[in-house]
Amino acid sequence: MFAHLCAIIKHYIEMYDLFEFKQPNLQFALLKADAVDLEATVLFSTENALLNTRSNPKRKKEFLGVRYLRNQLNINSPIFYHPSGKPYFPSSEQALSISHSKDYIALASAAFPIGIDIEQKDRDAAKIINKFAAEDEKVLCQNDLHVWYLQLWCAKEAIYKLVGIENLSFKNEIHIHTKQKKEETTFLSATVDRGTQKHEIEVQLRQTTELHLAIAYFKAVP
Repeated sequence: MFAHLCAIIKHYIEMYDLFEFKQPNLQFALLKADAVDLEATVLFSTENALLNTRSNPKRKKEFLGVRYLRNQLNINSPIFYHPSGKPYFPSSEQALSISHSKDYIALASAAFPIGIDIEQKDRDAAKIINKFAAEDEKVLCQNDLHVWYLQLWCAKEAIYKLVGIENLSFKNEIHIHTKQKKEETTFLSATVDRGTQKHEIEVQLRQTTELHLAIAYFKAVP
């Protein structure tokens, strides 16, 4: 259904990278944290109050960077947060997902629920693999386990953001069933099982020079 998402065209526009997926009403933008133009970041009045609650310089730059990307994508809505911390657009029907890494900030919006995660390749997920992955998930890849373990973590982070179920167990309640690579995209099928809440999910994994990127969406999306 979403096979046509695999072709990503990368454009360089000002300070950020815009990834254009061949799927209507889906936008994804990536920004180097050090490149945030503080003077060019226009905030809604309600966001100024939120900004003043952030005293940590790194968190403040992330807050501004996300809104810089929002502005560049011409989304005319402030960004608010649910009590769980999940971001949303109160003035738009578009879904929203945000991710931060050590050096990058990412924002995605879509006409359907979406979850994204970015992970820098120098992170070592092997140290915690037994905390978030089952044995049958580990063996979905037989080589380059350093890469696969980090991709697996990235995928589960994106799924967690998509479903919005608090305290979801990465190891016991999020399960990756299949892995298939087509050209530059790796496709995963997954399920989330928490009591009466059961979801079938698809994930796409991509790589840049420095990052792994995961995009998760419900399989039932038309």
